[in-house]
Amino acid sequence: MSETKILTKKESGQNRHWKNYLDKDYLGSHNLEKGEEMLLTIQKLEGEEEVQTKDGAKTPKPVLYFVEDVPKMIMNVTNGNTISALYGTHPDKWVGKQVQVYAASVKAFGKQQDALRIRDFVPKIIVDVAKYSAELSKAKTLLDLKTIWEKLPVSARNDKQVITKKEELKLNLK
Repeated sequence: MSETKILTKKESGQNRHWKNYLDKDYLGSHNLEKGEEMLLTIQKLEGEEEVQTKDGAKTPKPVLYFVEDVPKMIMNVTNGNTISALYGTHPDKWVGKQVQVYAASVKAFGKQQDALRIRDFVPKIIVDVAKYSAELSKAKTLLDLKTIWEKLPVSARNDKQVITKKEELKLNLK
């Protein structure tokens, strides 16, 4: 079995699906080549964004936005149920949480086609706690700490040990 390549941004250029050359508003299975998956952080869910359908009509659909530099993704029931099983049924609890997106062959609209799906597990992120703790320790003021914190990757800001270090530093800084 080959190893999965994890992406955190939209890839473009040579040897990519031809649809990547189109200006697409939404993330699609064409953004992933065989063996690739995306690790994405949920920024928000818009409940009723007007999405243009193939016939040109506009219809309200829930749309997921991500922190990473990727297009937004139309939320379907299957992916909504998966995220709900991971993080709860309320989308406000999804903000800041990570999901792993992959392309799967599904039967839809009477034919077999590729669709985006969300893995049914919470992605395991290995965080270099020592590195980020050292970075936070450079802060001389609370403003410095805030600035450094905001520059850390989301995975570090979600790590319990890194959060504990930040809270310890907050008590000692003015």
